[in-house]
Amino acid sequence: MQNKLALFILLLVCPFVQGGDTLKDARLTLLRGNYAEARQIYEKLAKNPQLRSAAVVGLSKAMQSEGEYDAALKTVADALKELPKNADLLARQADLYYLRGRWDDAEKSAKEALKIAEENFAARWVLGRLYRDRGDLEKADEEFRWFIRTYKQRSDDDKEITDPDELLLVGLAGIERARFHNLSDQFQFILDEVFGEAVKNDKAFWPAEYEAGRLRHEKNDKARADAAFDRALILNANAAEVLTAKGLAAFQRFEMQDAENFADRALKINPRLTEALRLKADVLLFGGQTSKALAELAKAREVNPHEEQTLALIASIAHQQKQAAEFDALTKEVQSFDSKPAIFYFELAESLEQRKFFEDAEKFYLRANELQPKLPWSQNGLGLLYMRLGKEDLAKKTLEKAFEADPFNIRVGNTLKVLDHLEKYETLKTKHFLIRFDPKNDKVLANFMAKYLEDIHTELAERFQYRPAGPILIEIFNKHEMFSGRITAMPDLHTIGACTGPMFAMVSPRDKSKVIGKPFNWVRVIRHELVHIFNLDQTKYQIPHWFTEGLAVQNEGFATPQRWQLILAEKMQANELLNLDNILLAFARPRSPDQWHQAYLQSDLYVTYVTKTYGDAAIGKLLAAYADGLDTDHALERTFNVKKAEFEKGYRKFLEERVQKDQKGARKTLGMKALKQALEKNPEDADLTAQLADRFFSAGNKKEAKKLADQALTLKRNHPLAAYVKAMLLNDSGDSDIAFDLLKRAADEECTEIKPLKLLSRMYFENKDLTRAAQALEQCRKLEPGDPSWLPQLAKVYGQAGDNDKLEGVLKDLAATDPDDLLSRRKLAAMAKAAERHADAERYARQALEIDVLDKECREILLESLMAQNKDAELKEFRKLFEE
Repeated sequence: MQNKLALFILLLVCPFVQGGDTLKDARLTLLRGNYAEARQIYEKLAKNPQLRSAAVVGLSKAMQSEGEYDAALKTVADALKELPKNADLLARQADLYYLRGRWDDAEKSAKEALKIAEENFAARWVLGRLYRDRGDLEKADEEFRWFIRTYKQRSDDDKEITDPDELLLVGLAGIERARFHNLSDQFQFILDEVFGEAVKNDKAFWPAEYEAGRLRHEKNDKARADAAFDRALILNANAAEVLTAKGLAAFQRFEMQDAENFADRALKINPRLTEALRLKADVLLFGGQTSKALAELAKAREVNPHEEQTLALIASIAHQQKQAAEFDALTKEVQSFDSKPAIFYFELAESLEQRKFFEDAEKFYLRANELQPKLPWSQNGLGLLYMRLGKEDLAKKTLEKAFEADPFNIRVGNTLKVLDHLEKYETLKTKHFLIRFDPKNDKVLANFMAKYLEDIHTELAERFQYRPAGPILIEIFNKHEMFSGRITAMPDLHTIGACTGPMFAMVSPRDKSKVIGKPFNWVRVIRHELVHIFNLDQTKYQIPHWFTEGLAVQNEGFATPQRWQLILAEKMQANELLNLDNILLAFARPRSPDQWHQAYLQSDLYVTYVTKTYGDAAIGKLLAAYADGLDTDHALERTFNVKKAEFEKGYRKFLEERVQKDQKGARKTLGMKALKQALEKNPEDADLTAQLADRFFSAGNKKEAKKLADQALTLKRNHPLAAYVKAMLLNDSGDSDIAFDLLKRAADEECTEIKPLKLLSRMYFENKDLTRAAQALEQCRKLEPGDPSWLPQLAKVYGQAGDNDKLEGVLKDLAATDPDDLLSRRKLAAMAKAAERHADAERYARQALEIDVLDKECREILLESLMAQNKDAELKEFRKLFEE
């Protein structure tokens, strides 16, 4: 959060020297990121006694940009031997000392500079940061206020500050004062009138764009922050600080590959940039590579042993690893040089919260707030943590205070809007739950949910032999945007339910937003999310994501989607299986919708593998290991006496066997290149010719597809796949009758090709021949029984044909494959009612109401079926629910 850069303070004197290079040329070269060339120009200019001090300052900045901090210091120190009273050199020396954590030396040089030139901006900026970092906030504030007074005085005297370097420091000092004094209206002024003026005065001055981006990023204005960073990189593609800022933004979006790439690019330019080293460490920690992360942090600590962000991250790791002595030593070290180390405790709290050490995070947020109550970050973080923990009264009180101090923070503002929205909600209390809902929209749903929740709670308590502390908060939002705001404080969460720890929220199935589309099975959602509540509480929030997601999927009560089998086979063939080291990233930031599904299916299969290999009791033992604070490597060793590599090897073999079993009897398909090669060897093979024709047709090459289809039909009369390709081409040209006749001859009852049968069924349906349409579809279903796509078409055909017996069978299969299929369940309930099969009518009506509790027809069927079965107690219960 704090400024860590030694910023550009260059003289604008530009006399010519031999060769035509000027200080202006050197400065522009430096700003454009051509650091080696800038060094050459500055070295040349430094030989001129008139330009020596300014050239040395510039040269040291070029060195700093590439991480040569000590060389930069030596260069400045050598120049000071010749020019000991040069204020700019002393200020530059102070800035470099500050960068290296040599605070006493920095203070000495800065004060000497100010004795010579009282209005030296760079020296003032060093002193302000030094006092701030030591906890002497009054002295720091006085130094920062000097910039504001000077800016105003010069403006009053019609001597406006126009130098971009000085304007930059005025803006940074203004930000410090605005934070400390809660002057939120100053932020926009600084962005527009100070940083904006700096860029206006010097079109190449990327540091102003960078600092504007950092301020917007701090306030969670991510879009405009990214835009500012992009503008800075256009000006200087080698600005390591900006690349790091882009990487940090990517990290916060869980775009880990981008974050790592940005960190690596920054470190290639400046291998000692501490913020880049910390970003790299964060990425490594996300992947579970703690030792490598600590190595990066050690490099950052060597550069600046006083940088609290680095020390906080090291302390966080020590805390997580239960290294109490190391943690205590670090906190003692920080307190030895900073009497009010709020930044250290804030960064520590944020790091621990990211890793779900919620109680510890709360403690350190409070400590940071106690040390510097005017600092908005700790209040923001604490309030958002309280939301995560379901402590909404505390959250509201904390965030209102934070927002009053810092109304620029978008996430805080969004969260307060959510809390205001919740004020209109009612709360339903049960033995173990608090259910908040919109009484105008979801009262019946809340009452239904209360009944189901207690039953599921009993079931899970038995399964996991554990009961989480209650009551458990559940919130049903009538709008998806409010649900998203509740979970992330931003409007772009693309899911319908989420658990944040001891509570979970979901959007109402009645929401009409595009994200929802249609009503969904709310029972499935609450079964899934409740598993997370149990697992997180049981393991003190240390269960890995793959484990709790796998257990949650298995508790949903429905078969996994057929599509998952295909995804698994595809990913295995492409050698793109996930493992325990990278599966979290697939949840957080999947590269495609399929990878998101893959993360869930592989988590499900990890759990299946554990129980199959180590027995049913293995789940409880593994949960206990995580509860004891073990990471996955040590948890597997303790629980199963197996190294992670061996566990992964066994899991991989399990997956291979599963895919082999699923694909038994499945036809192997060749790609375009392989087909061409095979056909060259066997030019008379009708099957290969037809397959290649189909490939060309799918690729849009109709000419080649026609040629090959005709060739295949010549080689083998009525070849089904060739006939399909030819029929599609005939359809496109308007000859649908010829296409229909061709398909009827080719796709007979012996046909084993799906495509011609599917097309033929459609043509029969269009020609009102429902019997033959059904026969073709049933043939497809027989060939690919695991593909549920035939079922809606069959239901349509049998429905129009009035064949209720076959329709019912299809609808049952449909309902089994789609938990959110309301129409099939409603129809099944009605059919069972008409046939006086009251138990079936009750079952399907209940299932339909688990999707839409307000479905009038299913409510009536449920009541009638209960009455017919003399289930008086349940009848009374449901009547009461419906009345409410």
